[in-house]
Amino acid sequence: MYKDIGERLEKHLLEKMIRNRSIGSKHIRYNNIISGVPSHEVGDLKDAAESLMKKGYLVWYDKSKKAIQLNKYKLKEIKEFIQS
Repeated sequence: MYKDIGERLEKHLLEKMIRNRSIGSKHIRYNNIISGVPSHEVGDLKDAAESLMKKGYLVWYDKSKKAIQLNKYKLKEIKEFIQS
């Protein structure tokens, strides 16, 4: 189903942020992204978040360097990535 655990965690994180509507002025603290993930996958989830930032799907919240949000200019690409 998923190519690897990294892709599964990337999709999990994006789905969580879409569900919470973390777009625009809404954001989620970087340390809170690990909630709901088994403890043995925490490191992989942080790596997935860094990968999503490199792809441009996640960006740092402009008023705090400790929070992230979805890139509102790439929402269509994000939804396509989740469905693939």
